[in-house]
Amino acid sequence: MRPSPGLVLAALLVLLATQVTRLVAPRRGPYAWTLLLSVAGLVSGELIAASGHLDRPAVGVVHPLADVLVIAAVQLLGRLLVGPGSRSPD
Repeated sequence: MRPSPGLVLAALLVLLATQVTRLVAPRRGPYAWTLLLSVAGLVSGELIAASGHLDRPAVGVVHPLADVLVIAAVQLLGRLLVGPGSRSPD
């Protein structure tokens, strides 16, 4: 069974957004939290695109512009709500 190309593209977009967020703000807290925020942003971005707003450009069934904008907004909101996070010194 082959995965859907849209699902693969969405997973890559989430992983890429999570990694970029970790590079830009390394003291974000747990990786799982950043990944969860990226998934929430992707789902929200797709819902916004499905409503007709920011539905172009589309790559298959994924709307990367809407997804990236909403992922960035959700990551920023998560940073404001939780704070910068702290990492113990190694």
